[in-house]
Amino acid sequence: MSNAKVVLLTAALAAFGTIATAQTVVTLDDTSQSTTLTASVAEQARVTVPAGVTFNVANIASSTNATAASVTVDNIALSSADRQLKISLLADASDFTPPVTGAATWTAGDVTWNAPTWDNALGETGALSSSSANEVATCTADVASCGTSGLVFTLAANTAVKRSGGHVLSMTWKFESILN
Repeated sequence: MSNAKVVLLTAALAAFGTIATAQTVVTLDDTSQSTTLTASVAEQARVTVPAGVTFNVANIASSTNATAASVTVDNIALSSADRQLKISLLADASDFTPPVTGAATWTAGDVTWNAPTWDNALGETGALSSSSANEVATCTADVASCGTSGLVFTLAANTAVKRSGGHVLSMTWKFESILN
C-alpha cells in the first residue's frame, strides 16, 4: 500500500472514529445495554368534510335546504381520556359574494344547520357567523371516531335577492380539543 493511501485511510478512520456518542467496553455476551424508544404522538384526527354545499334556490321567498352532508372524524388521538373533539364552523366573510357586484345577497347568518344524530357525538343547531366559530358537534370523550351523514344546512328566504347565478360564501371547519 502506498504512503498516500495509508495517510488517507488513517485520516478517514480518525474523522469517522469520533461519530459514536456512547462507548462502553463490554464482555461478550453482554445484554445489559439498552436504548429507549419513544413515539411522540401529537393530538390529531383525520377529518372528512363536504367540499361544497349547494343550495338550489327555486323560490327566494322560501328557505332552501341543501342535501344532507356527511362529516367523518376518525383516528382521534387526544392527550387524555377526559378531552373531547369540538367541531365548529366560521364564515370566511360576513356576506355571500353575489354574481353581480353590488347586488343583494345573503349574509353568513342566513345559513343555519340542524342537530342531526351523530355516532359518538352530540350535534348542535347553529347559525353561521364571520365573527365567531359556532359549534356543530362535540365528540364523546375517549372515542376513536365520530360522524354523521345527516347534517343539513338551510339558507333563509331573501326576497331582496334579484340576481340569479352563483352567490358564493366560503366557511372554515374548526376542530379543537377541549376539556370535558
